[in-house]
Amino acid sequence: MQVVAIESTGVYFFPVYRELRRFELVVWVVNAAHAKNVPGRKTDVSDSAWLSKLVMHGLVRPSFIPDEQLESLRMLTRSRVQMVGKANRLKARVIRLLELFGIKLAGIFSDVLGKSGRSVLEALLEGNKSPQEMAALVSPKMAKKRPLLERALTVVLNVDAKWLLKDLLDALDHVQKRIVAVEQRTANALSLSSDDVALLKQIPGLSDVAIAGVLAETGTDMSTFPSAKHLTSWAGLAPGKNESAGKSRRAGTLAGNAWLRTLLVQCAWATSRAKKSPWRGTFARLTRTTGSAKKAAFAIARKLLVTIFHVLTSRQYRPAMPAPPSDAQKSRRAKAAVATLAALGFEVLLKPLPLMQSPDSEDSSTKAYSAGLPTTT
Repeated sequence: MQVVAIESTGVYFFPVYRELRRFELVVWVVNAAHAKNVPGRKTDVSDSAWLSKLVMHGLVRPSFIPDEQLESLRMLTRSRVQMVGKANRLKARVIRLLELFGIKLAGIFSDVLGKSGRSVLEALLEGNKSPQEMAALVSPKMAKKRPLLERALTVVLNVDAKWLLKDLLDALDHVQKRIVAVEQRTANALSLSSDDVALLKQIPGLSDVAIAGVLAETGTDMSTFPSAKHLTSWAGLAPGKNESAGKSRRAGTLAGNAWLRTLLVQCAWATSRAKKSPWRGTFARLTRTTGSAKKAAFAIARKLLVTIFHVLTSRQYRPAMPAPPSDAQKSRRAKAAVATLAALGFEVLLKPLPLMQSPDSEDSSTKAYSAGLPTTT
């Protein structure tokens, strides 16, 4: 089999890759970091010969390159992410401009650019309403905050500030319209994968936007990745390993697909706060054991990606069931419960149920715990 190997150089390899694929050649796009990790001469000619040797001896592997349809979907989802970031920056500039004149609305509105906040800003630009009239434009749910809002709106903006505020609001409206257009085009592109979208909707924590982003990065064919571990490593959600001479050193996470990793971490934060989420308890436990909510969210993101892999592979979603408590966990919980009752002045006798008692346990199943320190088993 003849293989053409080229290094991954940003977006510059895509035109060459497409042209070579037209001739029905097997093209490998190799990670440049993997090729440079193996020592060799570095010139334009010798670099090509060195890359061919690496491919012939199986020292490098081809990267996952999306097809034309998946590449178009990637462009749409990634453009939406950039537009949302631009909209957030415009919102921050609006808030900063208002605070520059002493109008602090961020502590009054949960969303300054929401429906109530936008009506107040429009009235502020017109300049023909009193603070009381502008405060009356907000939702009835904010009736208790109207006196505070009246005090904040006593400041008058000058002509240039009003012009800048209107320009920022118009730019924000334009970006939001573009976001809606991109979302509509993305939904049309995903119509061919409606079955996969319906499967992923069963996973808690994944919205329509998140599903579109995941499918745009990984595709619907999970046979590209040998296992879920390969997928998590490719996405940059696998822990690093640094061990030498029997000693393990701290190692960061592996570099991978930053777009997919960022998206799944955001989904992990969302699902960790949902009441009926199967990962809410796992997030709380990992936060306690690791001492970091960020590490816990990263672990939940990895679990989400593993679930996505198995759902797209098996074509069915099986809700995550909590693991049964181990003997050590049962013992700790029993001691904690007995200590609580002992502090209240009770003496507790624990008797395991016949079905829960192990065959090799002692004949005397009743264990007495004193009111002070419970006896360990």
